Amino acid sequence: MIATVARQQLVSLRRQRIFVALVGILLFMTAMAGVIGWMSRETIVRVYDEAVRLLASNGQAAPPNPFELKPTLSMLSNMSIYIPLIGALLAIVLGHLSLADDESTGIGRMIFSRQIARTSYVAGKILSSAIVLALAMAASMAVSLVALLLVNRGLPTGGEFVQLGGFYALSWLYLMLFALIGMAAVLVTRRRSLALLAAMGFWLILTFAVPQFTSGLRPTTSLNPITDPVSTSQPFFTATAKARPFSISEQYKEASGAILGTAPSESGTETTKRVLPLAVSVAGMAAATTALVKRHDYSKGTSDE
Repeated sequence: MIATVARQQLVSLRRQRIFVALVGILLFMTAMAGVIGWMSRETIVRVYDEAVRLLASNGQAAPPNPFELKPTLSMLSNMSIYIPLIGALLAIVLGHLSLADDESTGIGRMIFSRQIARTSYVAGKILSSAIVLALAMAASMAVSLVALLLVNRGLPTGGEFVQLGGFYALSWLYLMLFALIGMAAVLVTRRRSLALLAAMGFWLILTFAVPQFTSGLRPTTSLNPITDPVSTSQPFFTATAKARPFSISEQYKEASGAILGTAPSESGTETTKRVLPLAVSVAGMAAATTALVKRHDYSKGTSDE
């Protein structure tokens, strides 16, 4: 039954072209990260070549090429910004549609007029979102590999391939959290528009408000994965900084930086500790969504407004 619900939801998303739109936007994001990485590389190489010629004319030795000192995967560092900013919003819409359509069209009443366990129903919905996001991440990873091949003129090494896979697995887990938030919002509101607005409110809190409080960051700098706090010397931010390990957005960006090599190196244990709050949050949201579905009255439905 779980597979049946998931299959039905995937068909519905395909008919609404939601899957195509989601994958298309994520692929565009990945391509843009590759283009920006390529432009940065060309700029660095051009400046370096000019410096080499200038130093050679003065009889001085040239320093090593700075681009060669950067990690190969660093050109994809913008993805750790695009995922929380754009990818999370797409995941919210995906989760929202997974349950909102059944609510507003009355399909939910028809489904539960038959003998079907609500746990199977919600598990199928969650599975469908997981499959869509996994396919989107796989497609994005494929584009990343092409970008790396074109920019670096060679395929990543085995270790770099594992790092890239680890980054996209982490991103999939992060997006699943927001897909579940989109689902839960439908179950606690009576209007589709209000449910979507509430889910986006959670996105704003997790992406901007929490990092600002736990790191003393200004709202405009909370998206930067490598930013020094500006006000942790203040007593208020000194106190809130203790909650930083529980800031999902910050832990995702720092773990992404460690995996891609764009942040100071750390042990695998430290990176795992950063991922743990995210995994716990996803498990908690899945349990909460399941509990809400069990208690939800599908006979009332929701408004399309």
